[in-house]
Amino acid sequence: MSSRASVSLHHMIWAQYRLPFLKVILLNLVNAAVSVGIIAYINQTFISQPVFNTLSWSSLGQFALLVLLLLVTTFVSQYALTRLGHKFVYELRTKLVKQIIDTTVPQIDHLGSARLLASLSSDIQSITVAFVRMPELVQGVILSVGVGLYLGWLSLPLLLIVMFWIAMTIWISTILVKHVYHHLRAIRDINDALYQDYQSIIDGRKELALNHHRAEQIYTHDFLDHAKSYKERVIKSDTYHLSAVNWSNIMMFAAIGVIFAVSNYLGISMGIATTFSLTILFMQSPLLHAVGAYPTLQTAQVALDKIQSLELAEYQPLFRTDNTSQYWQTISLTDVNYRYNVSNNSVSNTSNSSDVDDQASIAKDSDHSGDILKDVNLTLQRGDVVFLIGANGSGKSTLAKIITGIFTPTTGAVTIDKQPVDSNNNADYRQLYSAIFSDQHIFKQLIGRQGQQPDKALVNAWLHKLNLQDKISVADNQLSTDKLSQGQRKRLAMLIAVAEQKDVLLLDEWAADQDPAFRRVFYQTLIPELKALGKTLFIISHDDGYFEHADRLLLMKQGRLIELNAEERQRASKDAIAMLA
Repeated sequence: MSSRASVSLHHMIWAQYRLPFLKVILLNLVNAAVSVGIIAYINQTFISQPVFNTLSWSSLGQFALLVLLLLVTTFVSQYALTRLGHKFVYELRTKLVKQIIDTTVPQIDHLGSARLLASLSSDIQSITVAFVRMPELVQGVILSVGVGLYLGWLSLPLLLIVMFWIAMTIWISTILVKHVYHHLRAIRDINDALYQDYQSIIDGRKELALNHHRAEQIYTHDFLDHAKSYKERVIKSDTYHLSAVNWSNIMMFAAIGVIFAVSNYLGISMGIATTFSLTILFMQSPLLHAVGAYPTLQTAQVALDKIQSLELAEYQPLFRTDNTSQYWQTISLTDVNYRYNVSNNSVSNTSNSSDVDDQASIAKDSDHSGDILKDVNLTLQRGDVVFLIGANGSGKSTLAKIITGIFTPTTGAVTIDKQPVDSNNNADYRQLYSAIFSDQHIFKQLIGRQGQQPDKALVNAWLHKLNLQDKISVADNQLSTDKLSQGQRKRLAMLIAVAEQKDVLLLDEWAADQDPAFRRVFYQTLIPELKALGKTLFIISHDDGYFEHADRLLLMKQGRLIELNAEERQRASKDAIAMLA
């Protein structure tokens, strides 16, 4: 992870899309030239004619062709810019999702799903809207420059006066727009809070149904406060925006009066004054649209700043291949310590609840070190069946994430066959594992070894072993449903893990959600069959009646790992609770 400086939207466009953007600018210059040509043609052919009857059908035909050419160039220039804008948004969205995939789990836990969803939805949407409106801004600016050059050729003094008038109008509009930008930043922060409220209401729907006092509190004290703040901010933002647009609109009309007054004072011909006035009327719509488009670019910059503040992993277009040795023999943890970063102490509600327990309990430890794990040493042999017991908050789930490479030790080392696991090979190392955590997400697509097609015979056999054949069907490697009880969902997760055919299977209190009958099947039947498939098993469990099925029994106590000897295993098998105290 790196703390990268914020990059402005236009700098990003210029850096990544310089050539396409220059082509778009060229198309808009052609469009501006045609627009100026029409104004000049009107001035020379229509306004300068002493008698309207002298106009020929040829002149009207030429004018019609110019209008048709303006239509074509306007469409082509707007289409080119819109296409470029949506390409930029597409690449930004796809890169953002890939960065989230590549970002470490602790950083994602720290950010929380509400903040990420806000960026993936509202921030990307804001940038999309800005690019949709960008043609109006670009065309307004280029057209203004082109028309200004023509008007300067007609009368430089009158142009300077008109430019001063427009500059004053834009200056005051800019002051108003600055207030828009200020409120847009506040609105974006409030949006994060609203997404957090949405998530709490949706994820906590069962608890809220059982406690209307809590439901009322979260609705009135949290959601309504944030919704009210959003409403007040957006009203202020829109008020300043409308004020800027209306001010610009009125001042453009007033400019016509200034043109005729100055022309009369300076002795400028009525034809030139009329051309200036018609041009101002012609430019009013593009200029107002440009002024209206500017706040959307500011909103997009706020959104881009928010995305960059996530500090996600650097974008890598490709996924790493599985390069880990298939013939490993030992995985070792040496003097491993782990503590959560200070910035991560306020854990989002998307974090694993067991990790939160780990932090809370260890924080109360007598030495107040803040370490979740303390000087952990462990060696796993290929084919081991290892059980881990420990009280809530002792560090079990954190150890599981260290072993699987999801977390990186604060100090100490993880090695595979004495080769250190570091940032260069950690992604490959993680591919050794399938894991079923307490907050497991169910993917409905089955995947086999190294991303290949799953073994259909293996899947069908385990569908029956897990007693899911009457609940689930598999077609085109797709599970028919995941709407099951919690215990059945854990069995479904086991089916997915077995289909992956990974070397190591880690189970975080998997059996706790099973009924007594299937719990017995798990320990007495499934564990031997998993071992027969060549799997190394690391199982967090408190089922002391089944400890005899473990090759090794480990105890996690206040962040320290102890391997129990034969006598201690017998005591644990009789009363595991006494061992945890």
